[in-house]
Amino acid sequence: MTITDHIFQKVAEISIPHFFVTVEFAAMGSGMPQGIETFLQEKHKAILRGANGRKFIYREGEWRLIFTFFPTDRVVDERYALKNKTSLYMYKK
Repeated sequence: MTITDHIFQKVAEISIPHFFVTVEFAAMGSGMPQGIETFLQEKHKAILRGANGRKFIYREGEWRLIFTFFPTDRVVDERYALKNKTSLYMYKK
């Protein structure tokens, strides 16, 4: 299993009620980033408090990961649609 597979698995295992979270790899580093779960939980809380954004950039060392939160209870807002992505990797347990 590659490090990107481990990151996908980690994200899939984190409980983010009412949202599906995708990850894009903007820059890759070596070693497993350690703060992903805390970062995602904090951003989830911000969304619940009313934050408008749904796309967040996580930086740790050389890593630059872009997480997008998609609500599971309504149609995705046009600006967050994946229709313009050339490739997207998702990991499902």
